[in-house]
Amino acid sequence: MKKLVIIYMVFAGLFSSIQLAKASVQPKLKTEDVSSIQANRIYGGARLFKESDGYEEVIISKVVKWINTSNPSEVPTEFELNKTPVSNLKIRMKNGDIAVIEPAYNCIFENQKKTCTIADGEVIYTQNNIRVRLKSLELYDWLLVGWQYESIGVPKEELLEETLYTRYFTYLDKTYSDFIMCPKIDKIERINGDTRRHIVHASALNYGAHHGDVPYDRIHITLTDTPENGFEINKVTIEKGISGKESRIQCRREN
Repeated sequence: MKKLVIIYMVFAGLFSSIQLAKASVQPKLKTEDVSSIQANRIYGGARLFKESDGYEEVIISKVVKWINTSNPSEVPTEFELNKTPVSNLKIRMKNGDIAVIEPAYNCIFENQKKTCTIADGEVIYTQNNIRVRLKSLELYDWLLVGWQYESIGVPKEELLEETLYTRYFTYLDKTYSDFIMCPKIDKIERINGDTRRHIVHASALNYGAHHGDVPYDRIHITLTDTPENGFEINKVTIEKGISGKESRIQCRREN
């Protein structure tokens, strides 16, 4: 009997070590490798975010960033928890792989009874039968409730910016015809406090770099918009080879 106890303790120790080893693995995803994210809640419905939707691609990019910047937890991953998680995320990759994110639990034994409670700010990430416990308050909050409050479709502010930029763009010289990607109205100022007259600062990226390996260029436009003179382009400058971070901010994929 004593030998059996010792053998059990050895195996338990090895299993615990494997658990912790797996927990030290940090998942690294790329937004372009993700096809969709399916959010599910037992008592709160479901929603599918598709990479093919321009607005939802931004949401997917946000979730991928949280996964990649999360911190591995040293707490062992619970394998014996026979509970259906209150929420889960199914991340479908373009190569057919599926990763699952669920809430993590802390479990204790008292009087030969196992009691588990949800671990605040921690999740379990599973892919290819490898389970990793991660710390990320943003990912945890989005997993439980945040996805339900994401806007459906492009936000009104973004649509207004696109509409204004499209109107102003027609007044530019044709040599700038490629600068149509991720348009933004960076700043609007009233002229002498007049609500009908404005100075507008706008920007956009060159579409030609979208499918290439070269950095984006960014156009900066300053114009005057008044009832008596309409649109007047005051200044146009080209910012060559902006950083990847700046291009993601321009396209609202990074704060």
